[in-house]
Amino acid sequence: MGSLKDLGKSVERGGKALLRAGLAGLLPKPHPPEGPVEPSSVRRVLAVRHDSRLGNLLLLTPSLRLIKTAFPACRLEVMISDRYGDALAHNPCVDAILTARSLPGLRLRGYDLAFDFSPQHAFSLSSAVWTALSGAKRRIGFDRGDAARFLDDLVPVPAERAHETANLARLVRHAAPAAALPPDSELATEWRFGPGEREEGARTWKEWGLDRESVALFLGARAEKRLDPDWFLELGRRLVASGRKVVLTGGPAERELMKELALPAGILVAPELPLRRFATAISNARAVLTADTGPMHLAVALGTPTVELFSHTEPWRFGYAHRPGHLVLETPGRRPTVDEAWDALSDLLAKARG
Repeated sequence: MGSLKDLGKSVERGGKALLRAGLAGLLPKPHPPEGPVEPSSVRRVLAVRHDSRLGNLLLLTPSLRLIKTAFPACRLEVMISDRYGDALAHNPCVDAILTARSLPGLRLRGYDLAFDFSPQHAFSLSSAVWTALSGAKRRIGFDRGDAARFLDDLVPVPAERAHETANLARLVRHAAPAAALPPDSELATEWRFGPGEREEGARTWKEWGLDRESVALFLGARAEKRLDPDWFLELGRRLVASGRKVVLTGGPAERELMKELALPAGILVAPELPLRRFATAISNARAVLTADTGPMHLAVALGTPTVELFSHTEPWRFGYAHRPGHLVLETPGRRPTVDEAWDALSDLLAKARG
């Protein structure tokens, strides 16, 4: 049985290698860049993020602002998969949001620069192909895997630890070394509200029976990070006993589990909402407690204080303890206890009150 499994993996690897080689033969050949980019000549830029989960898009927002700062005359277009494009709505740095449906005519858009913003630790064939299909005069990305087959301006993978916003920003700093860009310590993820959205969020929060001292607990997470609903219920009881109201949020799977919970007074389950309506509501919370998930990045971008649970991912890369109003609770390889979470949340709320 083991030999058959190994054979299957070998065939899969071989198939992927043939696919990469075939695509590289069909796409425009990379050419070494000739000298630095002249900022005044850059009129159209494409930023590519194929794996566009919510957190990934929000982590990208500081780099989008850097691009607009470095190349102020450019039109900046962002190419993503179909999901979560609403996260970039009303962002003043984004002139257009594209998806795979735009691929057939992508080369005709006349890009001067294209950035492959897939993460530095793993080569993304899809992201590299999309970037190559742009036909941009210069295609920039991290130097790993088969990147050299598709991109022509490669940036070394950083050896030192850095937050993901700083890692992505390296690509922009590489393209514009002389630009007056803010340091990594000042990079901040962004969420922009449209007309009337803040007011709508405040109404939703009030309709749920919550006030500005209420706390949101997000249950959703991948399997290794997931906590039992009873864990959140116990934490919610403690918050209610301290005089606060609690809203439990999560994805469809968590919402099904929460249906079976006997909720005490002061604790409610948030209904399913579209992304932007969810964001406007959660922006009214006094604090959010969540694992390392998209809603964690959302809460930070909204400016809502967070307790961030890290058990299986790197807080130095994805957490926000370096920013005021955010606290990381790290328990490597194990789930946190309710006592640990309560202490962290109490500390955060005390600081927010101060």
